[in-house]
This record gives sequence, structure tokens and C-alpha cells, in this order.
Amino acid sequence: MHFVVHALDKPDALSRRHAVLAAHRTYLDQAPARHGVRVLLSGPLTSDDGARMIGSFFLLEAPDRKAIDAMFAADPMANADVWELRHLQAVTLRQNAMSGTDQSV
Repeated sequence: MHFVVHALDKPDALSRRHAVLAAHRTYLDQAPARHGVRVLLSGPLTSDDGARMIGSFFLLEAPDRKAIDAMFAADPMANADVWELRHLQAVTLRQNAMSGTDQSV
């Protein structure tokens, strides 16, 4: 199954985000596989001018929602109280042009 995670930072979280950013990236290099999750696409959400990080975005492949919840429970961003809201939603992929060719599914 595919899932989208859209997480918005707390208004006062920017310094905490920066403090754990390296640990968060290291965690994402290892933790998904341990939980049976595959990160297909991820990156920070930004202000419209791209100058400031305001959240996180993930497109994930996982057997179920529980695997993703378990993975995020130990994420340094979650433990540093960075995210105010974290929405997790299943998605059916219909088109994928990320590789430069349309890969409709």
C-alpha cells in the first residue's frame, strides 16, 4: 500500500528542527527497512519562497498504517516535538512522472 505523510511544524519548532535534522536524516537511512517501510519520496515542506522549512512530506510504501506509525514513533523529529500535525493517508497512485516518463499505475 502507498501512504502520504504531511507533517506541519509547530510555530516555534525551527530551532528544534535544525537541532535534530542530521539525526532525522540518519534515522531515515536505516529505520524504514526495519519497519517494512519504503520511502519513495521525501523532503521538507517549505514556505512559498523556499526560505524556511515548515514541515515534512513523505510518499511511503508499507504493508499497513501500523508499520508507518511505529517508524515515526522513534523519529528524532517526533521526539523533539517538532511536528504539530502529522496526517497519514492511504493513496492510490495513478500517475508517476518522477522518472521522466509517465508510469501510470
